[in-house]
Amino acid sequence: MLLFNSKDYAQTNHWTVKAGESIAASLGDSIIYHYPEFTGGVVHLKNGTLSHASLNFNLVTGEMQFITPSKDTLAIANESSIDHITIQNDTFYFDKFFIQLIHGNTDAKLGKIEIIKQTNVEKQGAYGQMNSTGSIDAIDSYYSSGQMYKLAESTTVTMRKSIILFIGDKNNHFLPANKKNISKLFGKKNSTVESFIKENKIEFNKEDDLIKLVDYLGKM
Repeated sequence: MLLFNSKDYAQTNHWTVKAGESIAASLGDSIIYHYPEFTGGVVHLKNGTLSHASLNFNLVTGEMQFITPSKDTLAIANESSIDHITIQNDTFYFDKFFIQLIHGNTDAKLGKIEIIKQTNVEKQGAYGQMNSTGSIDAIDSYYSSGQMYKLAESTTVTMRKSIILFIGDKNNHFLPANKKNISKLFGKKNSTVESFIKENKIEFNKEDDLIKLVDYLGKM
């Protein structure tokens, strides 16, 4: 719930999936996935084990997926055992969901989540008119157990891509970027951090401002 109730940092695109269409077919892999294609990456487990695989991040399901030797696409299981994942020059941490590292140091990190989520549902009513509703019950589940499903015949859904910024501590525990969560993560430094935020007019929806804050936290 935290992910879907957090304030959006940015919205870059909207897509409409019409009644009876598949979300996978309507959006296509180039939109659903973070990378243009599955790319060689390394899963670093907390026990020190490394696992190499062709990986990609699914923006609709929030899953890190891999290609099996039999060419099937599956989601990585047992995410809580993961320390981090590297793909090309990118690093992803898992703290309830996958968070991509933007900037960091030993004590503090800035990360983001990119997600494509449902924002509006239109269900066909009497005489073929479409009525808006916010209830997810109005549509078929569009993802379950590794399978994409078609929407109900009388349902149209709007999807939106959003980016949410997160602040993390030295233990790779992340919370949405805001003043309250900075206090939770860095409580012992709270008074000086609050002064820095005020003096530098830090805005928590601006990546450049949060990079300055993370650098400051790393020097304390």
